Amino acid sequence: MLKIRMLLLLIIFLFNVAYCPAQIYKLGDPSLLNSLMEKDDFFKPYLNDAEKYEIQIIYTQIDRDSQQHPTFTQYSYQLNSKRFFNPASLVKWPLILLGMEKVNNLNRDYGTTIYNKVEFTGNPDSTTNIKTDYLAHDKTPRLANYIKEMILVSDNDAYNRMYDFLGQEYINMRLLEMGYDSIRVMLRFDNSNRMQNRTTPAVNFYDDKDSLIYKQPAATNPVQLSNPLGAIIKGGRDYSYFNNVPLQDVNDMMLYVFFRDVAPFKKSFNLTEKDYELLYKYTAMYPRESEFPLFKKNKRKYPVHLKKYLYYGKNSVLPDLPGLRIHNMVGESHGTLSDVAYFVNTKTGIEFMLSAVINTCDGKITPANYHYKDIGQPFLRKLGRTIYEYEKQRRKH
Repeated sequence: MLKIRMLLLLIIFLFNVAYCPAQIYKLGDPSLLNSLMEKDDFFKPYLNDAEKYEIQIIYTQIDRDSQQHPTFTQYSYQLNSKRFFNPASLVKWPLILLGMEKVNNLNRDYGTTIYNKVEFTGNPDSTTNIKTDYLAHDKTPRLANYIKEMILVSDNDAYNRMYDFLGQEYINMRLLEMGYDSIRVMLRFDNSNRMQNRTTPAVNFYDDKDSLIYKQPAATNPVQLSNPLGAIIKGGRDYSYFNNVPLQDVNDMMLYVFFRDVAPFKKSFNLTEKDYELLYKYTAMYPRESEFPLFKKNKRKYPVHLKKYLYYGKNSVLPDLPGLRIHNMVGESHGTLSDVAYFVNTKTGIEFMLSAVINTCDGKITPANYHYKDIGQPFLRKLGRTIYEYEKQRRKH
């Protein structure tokens, strides 16, 4: 059985190498982003040491015709899928989409939805069963709540539960099928070792009358996965068995959700209208706007513009820009900051996508060497504002 699975993984990989669907965007002048940053002295230290900061940027212009059909032009700066960066919480975006899709596929036979009560039994990283969700208003675990928590405040426990529901083998097999052969998802955000990360618990779904409607058995991935980029040592830390998510891939996943009509069939997730409504609503929402009491009350822990790194930074108390909504997912770990965002201003008609990653760690991977506040956040905030100002005066095609 192990040999069959490994052979199947190889066949899928070779198929994906041979299958190269046409891009839905055209590539723009590669010097544009560099020239925009060169005009502002703020960026000079970053440009002078761009290799040290490991900066990668994707800027996608969106133009619409008279029928509102979009066309996309992508510009990039130092984009390199072979250069590892710690994706941190960016990995939550593909798991959210995979979780919604898996539930929808089970729905035909079992009637499952992301709003059903769920129970995790025999969880490998806990001595007790998971029967409550401490963030949800009713404390009842539901995948819908976990999805909202991941989007709104990047909650790690919610990510771990979605990882448990999907299972390591399923996650990576499905992503390979879709052509994402450089993505690897191999670990929870806790202290699980490699074997524990390969093992996931049984998951039960219940209907509104608390009757069991679906029981998913515990599972173990028989294959020890590793980073597709090979052995990676950075800052004295081994990332050879870390999650890997290239910036282009997560950028594309965001684009395909918000522009699903142009998404290649191979890379379309099986989502419902209700799923899309949830994603559109919560990716733009601020914690204070949600139904979760903890998010609304604890403004110190969940500040005004939490997670809106591009444009606002992290802890900004500035007023909202009228009409602007930023749909996004972020990552922050081991000194690396990242943000993948779709900007829309309903008052001005401005819309574009912007994705960026920057390494703020100076030397050995340790919190004392992380420079989120003085290097990372100022860069992302300024970058978002620079592109937004450029969009204000850009002549649309």
